[in-house]
Amino acid sequence: MFNLSKNESLWMKSVSRSNLPGRLRLDVNGLSYLAVQKNEIAFSLASIPGIRRVTLNPVTSSLLVWYEPLCSPKDIQDAVDLILARYAMDAARKKHATETDTAEVTMTTGRLARRLALSAFSALLGNTVFRAPVRTGLASLASPQAVSSAILCAPLAQSAWSGLKTDHRPNADFLTVTSILASLLLGAGNSALTILALSDLAELMTSYTIEKTRKSIISMLSVKDSHVWHELGDGHLSRVPVTELEKGDIVVVHTGEKLAVDGRVLSGDAVIDQSAITGEFVPVQKQTHDEVFAGTVVKSGLLRIEALKLGDDTVVSRIIGMVEASSLKRAPIQRYADRFSNYLVPLNFLLFAAVYLVTRDPVRALKMLVIDYSCGIKLSTATAFSAAIHSGVRSGILIKGGTFLEQMAGASTVLFDKTGTITEGRPEITDVHVVHPSYTQQDVVAYAMAAEETSSHPLASSILAYGTKLGITVPDHGDVVTEIARGSWTRLDQHIVRVGSLRYMQESGVRAVVPLPQNDGRIRTYVSIDEEMIGILFAQDRPRENVRRAVNALRYAGVGDIELLTGDTEDQGRLVAQQIGADGYQASLLPEHKAEAVLKLQTHGETVVMVGDGINDAPALAYADVGISLGSKSTDIAMETSDVVISRDDPMTIPDLRRLAESTMRIVRQNFALVIGINTIGLILGAASNISVLGSAAMHNFSTILVVANSLRLLFFSPDHG
Repeated sequence: MFNLSKNESLWMKSVSRSNLPGRLRLDVNGLSYLAVQKNEIAFSLASIPGIRRVTLNPVTSSLLVWYEPLCSPKDIQDAVDLILARYAMDAARKKHATETDTAEVTMTTGRLARRLALSAFSALLGNTVFRAPVRTGLASLASPQAVSSAILCAPLAQSAWSGLKTDHRPNADFLTVTSILASLLLGAGNSALTILALSDLAELMTSYTIEKTRKSIISMLSVKDSHVWHELGDGHLSRVPVTELEKGDIVVVHTGEKLAVDGRVLSGDAVIDQSAITGEFVPVQKQTHDEVFAGTVVKSGLLRIEALKLGDDTVVSRIIGMVEASSLKRAPIQRYADRFSNYLVPLNFLLFAAVYLVTRDPVRALKMLVIDYSCGIKLSTATAFSAAIHSGVRSGILIKGGTFLEQMAGASTVLFDKTGTITEGRPEITDVHVVHPSYTQQDVVAYAMAAEETSSHPLASSILAYGTKLGITVPDHGDVVTEIARGSWTRLDQHIVRVGSLRYMQESGVRAVVPLPQNDGRIRTYVSIDEEMIGILFAQDRPRENVRRAVNALRYAGVGDIELLTGDTEDQGRLVAQQIGADGYQASLLPEHKAEAVLKLQTHGETVVMVGDGINDAPALAYADVGISLGSKSTDIAMETSDVVISRDDPMTIPDLRRLAESTMRIVRQNFALVIGINTIGLILGAASNISVLGSAAMHNFSTILVVANSLRLLFFSPDHG
């Protein structure tokens, strides 16, 4: 989730510059990033009581407010700040995006392709139709190659100037512009054009990678059907735009159609492909009362769905928003690469001066400007993280930024919530213990089903399910009376059947002096007839399938400490921790205690991953170095607070995420080595040999192309449950 820094949260805080009667001039730093919302902000400010007119100027980051003379300027300014605070997040996002893009010029693949075509056409004309024997001095600037180079260099020059103004130091584009101008002055028009063409080719590969990632995610998740079948009150269907739907409307979806709403199935039976949302490649069956999500496709069948979430509230819309926001979260190694590459640019100018002073050869010195480290170093991280995020979404893993890949790769501790994360979140009957010799296990279960038939307690559902599984029918009985937090009872054949806790039995006068099994963490439900205890039902919230394998895989991957955090009792925490092979557990925890457990480990230098799914996990998810929301039933607040959202219910996706993170960081390190190695060799050859300017440019751009190609391998990353 994108968070504002302390300074960013003050961007929309106005500063009074002049205050004349009825007119107030305010400076607001964040306005410079909100040109698109200019009219919207002006309209909101003008609606403040007492304000007559507002004029905004994003260029100067200021606004003029005309107000009623009877109003207090301080009150007016406070009211303006209250409105402007709503736009602080938008200003921060725009600033971060601008910082990302202004270091070097970035272009679309289409524009880069046109630039390459112009370079090829100019080279063809300059070496055939307009070829001259020798071009020297100003005449060399009139060649087709020189003219095209100057035109193509314009965006780079703009970026170079912007970098000088903003950072007060030359960037990689400044270096490229300098090398092109030097080539033109030396009469090497072909070299200048080749430098640009190779640079554009490397940029084209990078742009293609990033655009492919973004488009594939959106196409994979987007709801393309702009119309749906809306069931009217008389039962007839009307095809209407999605925008006309309201919460509670009934939508009918047929075979081959994509769902456009999140909702609950009212009737019908269908097989749905929900791989775009959950990452499950096997279609699942959906029936009455099941939840369904926008972006999934009905493979066969028909469903009547009650629309519960529409538009931006749907799961798919939130996922797309998270993916777009993830580009703003830059990993520490990515920020380091950016800073490091910027500091390396002056090195090229120093080498240029040194080589020229030693050799007095301008062509040899020029090769020091053609080869630079900065472009490749920046791409080493950007392309790798972009490709990894794409691969994660394909597997049902949404990573909200490269920083969390870096943290996940180096995580030393993983903490799991129990209920709903490690376990299914619903208890199951595992055993029946008969206390009274006059009754059988079937009798105990049948009587328990009678007393729990109308109860809404989770244990009641597990008892009824267990009895149904054994083929036991519910005997005829009277009304069921529920005693809150204790149990329930009913009349059966002139007897009172009670089901509930041991305390409930004791309060009801039931003789409970019976040998009880050892306290092993299982949940006990006692069954009695009149004052006689007849049996005990044991229930357990079973661990999810593959949980133990996931824990073993994480340990094999180098995670040193794996612990269980739960709000349940000590016995239940110990039992589940033993079943999954955890290193330890902490039980009876409140939400703030889980967050404290995370902070305590971090103070000891541990990089902590927290895995949860509920509201009570949100504080711990927020404090962890990497917070992971696991499962299709994760709450909204858990998804918003966490750094990684796994929409599948398979715990093996967590070691998959670890493998993806480690692969990404390994490729980043490989990219660094490729860039530094190839460009260093190029600089040495350029200074010590007769390699041409064209050859130097080819070596430099070859390293960039290799980096992008190496990062593209992450697009083919696949989960490995073996």
